[in-house]
Amino acid sequence: MRQLPETAKIEHVQEDSRALEIVGISAFDERIYRSVLACPGITVQELVMRSGESAGRIQSSLSRLRVRGLVSRLWGRSPRWTATNPGTAIRSLVRDMQSELDRLTDTADELEAAFRDVGTDPEGGDQFEVLAGPEEQARWYVRLQQEAKEEVLTFDRPPYVLDYHNPLQTELLRNGVRYRTLYVPEAFEHAGALDEVGSLIRAGEEARILPWLPFKMALVDRSRAVMPLHMDPPLTRGVLIRGSTMVVALVELFERLWQEALPVRPELWSQGSPELAPEGDPGAGLGLEDRRLLALLAAGLKDDAIARQLGTSPRSLRRRLRHLLDELNAETRFQAGAQASRRGLV
Repeated sequence: MRQLPETAKIEHVQEDSRALEIVGISAFDERIYRSVLACPGITVQELVMRSGESAGRIQSSLSRLRVRGLVSRLWGRSPRWTATNPGTAIRSLVRDMQSELDRLTDTADELEAAFRDVGTDPEGGDQFEVLAGPEEQARWYVRLQQEAKEEVLTFDRPPYVLDYHNPLQTELLRNGVRYRTLYVPEAFEHAGALDEVGSLIRAGEEARILPWLPFKMALVDRSRAVMPLHMDPPLTRGVLIRGSTMVVALVELFERLWQEALPVRPELWSQGSPELAPEGDPGAGLGLEDRRLLALLAAGLKDDAIARQLGTSPRSLRRRLRHLLDELNAETRFQAGAQASRRGLV
């Protein structure tokens, strides 16, 4: 019998070799495969001598490897075995596994749909579903809006899982869905925020501002809500809440904060050419740009954010602000805000 190189001996192959288990090859079968790979044309008897395993177990392993395309049999007086090209064979196994995973994913989607169809609690209790990842939260935010029939209530604050622009909202407003949104000042710090909010308000959104919100959420038809489970970016986990006492509590919280919030006047939150205030208006002595500046101050925006929205420099903004304080006979921004509120300017 021919002498095999030491590298071909099974006992010299690592016992804990499990690299191919991920594609369904057992540790034992991998050991046999590596031995065949190291010595093309090896016989079953030679494998038996070097492994101490029975011929039946070796033959079964070779048969499994052959089915998976890793080895082939060389015909002759004494059948011998050789390995196929590892790169080609293993990549083929990976492709097969990917196809199986794709089918499994499709099955998961079908089962998820069935779960949601029958997943309501027959006792009428609370129902929560954890949403993993920002993509899943964004998907449900879009889906709930698409399913809205009457009203969408929103706490709007950073960070965001979608682009700030919400193309669905304008269409839904046209279709009669009521939108009420509570914003925080930080929601207006990105470029174009004033135009975005102004266009939504002109389309029918009712908007108010608070200096702070505890979390962000979207609540649809007072029956379903989606919200993150934490506010640290990135928003990796969220929750979908359906028909529960928690939804009732969230509606109550929204209504209470809504009463405390500062209403947004549409004409002050849209960029455009300044216009004179109508006769009899309490702000007739101020131009539209000054009144817009007052509205942004009252909303709590910082100077840099206001300058960015108004398209001016922080230095120019401070000069305008000083002039505005003199016009209102105010010493501080707070006093200016109080005067503007008393005179109905914001």
